[in-house]
Amino acid sequence: MCTSMRGSITPHLGQADAWRLRVYLGKDPATGKERYSSKVFRGSKKQADKILNQMLVDAETDRQHASIITVEDLLVEWIKHLRSLGRAHTTIYGYEWRIRKHLLPAIGSVPISELTAKHLDDLYARLLRESAPATVRQTHAIIRKALDQAQRWGWVGRNVAVLATSPRVDRTEIVSPSIEQLRALIEEAERTNPQFASLIGLAAVTGARRGELLGLHWSDIDLDKRFISIRGSLSYTSSSGVKFGPTKTRQVRRIALDDFGVAVIERQRGFLTEVCGKLELAPVENPWLFFGEVDGSKPLHPDSISSAFGKISKKLGMSGIHFHSLRHFTATQLIAAGMDIRTVSSRLGHSDPSITLRVYSHVLEANDRAASDIMGRLLGP
Repeated sequence: MCTSMRGSITPHLGQADAWRLRVYLGKDPATGKERYSSKVFRGSKKQADKILNQMLVDAETDRQHASIITVEDLLVEWIKHLRSLGRAHTTIYGYEWRIRKHLLPAIGSVPISELTAKHLDDLYARLLRESAPATVRQTHAIIRKALDQAQRWGWVGRNVAVLATSPRVDRTEIVSPSIEQLRALIEEAERTNPQFASLIGLAAVTGARRGELLGLHWSDIDLDKRFISIRGSLSYTSSSGVKFGPTKTRQVRRIALDDFGVAVIERQRGFLTEVCGKLELAPVENPWLFFGEVDGSKPLHPDSISSAFGKISKKLGMSGIHFHSLRHFTATQLIAAGMDIRTVSSRLGHSDPSITLRVYSHVLEANDRAASDIMGRLLGP
C-alpha cells in the first residue's frame, strides 16, 4: 500500500492489478466533514501511481481555484453559460437584475470555497424585512442554480444553498376575468384601438402568451385547416431591445381555431391590407400579424400591450386583471367545461401537465365538488 498525506493506493478486493485510489479534498465548507475522491484503476502499480499523482494535481488545482473564485465571479460565468445555451433574453435579464440588486452587494466578494448556508440565511433574513417572500425565494433559486453549476464544474464540492432555508410562499390566487368582463374589455379596446381588441380576443380564445401572439407572422396561420403555429415568442429588455426567440418549451405547437378565432385573424389581416391600401403601400412579404409599422415590417412592442391593457382594465374598474389573466381565462373555462388536463396543458404550452394541475388546482377542486353533488343525486334518497 502507498499512502501520502493527500492520497493513497490500496489493492482492490485482493484482485491482481486492481487498485483503489483515494485523494483528500479538504473539509466541506458547509459541514466541516472531511471530503475524499476515490476511483478504482485496473493496471500496473506504476500506472496507478501516475493516475494518483494526476488526481492530486487536479484536486490541488480545484482547491486553489475555489479559493480565489468569488460569488461574483461564479455568477458572471454562470450567466455566460446560460447565454451559450440560448436561454431566453427575458429570463437572463431577470436573473441579472436580482444578482445586481440582492446578491452582489451582500455576498459578491465572498470566495465560493468559504460561502456557507449561514451567509445565505442571513441574506434572506435581511431581504425579508424589505421584500416579499416570493422575491427572496427567486433570489434563493438563482444562487442555488449557480452553485449547482459550480459543483458540476468542480469548483465546489457541495452546494451550500441546499442547506439554506428559503421562506415559505403562500400560493397566490389566480384572477381570471368573467365572460362579461372579457366582452367589456374587448368593447373598450375596440373604441381606442381595433388591433388591440383583436389581440385580446385571440389571447382569450387560444390561451397563448403575450409574446407568442406578438411573434406570429402570416405564414404561421393556416385558415384552411384552422390552426396557428406558435414557433417563438417576442420579448423586450432594456439591454437587448425587442427580440424574437424560442418558446419556453423550445418546441413548435399548434393551436386549433374556432369560428371566432378565424374571424379575428381574418379581420386583423384585412386591417393591414386596408391600411396599406389607403397609404398606397405594399405589405412586406411575410407581415407580422399584430403590426407596429403600417407595412407589417415590425411587430407591436410587447411592453406597450401590457401598459395599454392596464389602462383599460383600470378604467373599467377591474382590479387585478392583467393581460396574462386572459391566459387564465382560457384555462379556467376549459377545465370548468370538463376538458381533460393534458389537452388544456398542450394548448397553453406547458412543458408538463403537472404544471397545469398545480396552477389551476382551485378549478379542479370546484369540479370535484360538482362531481360529489352528481354522485349524491344518483345515490341519495
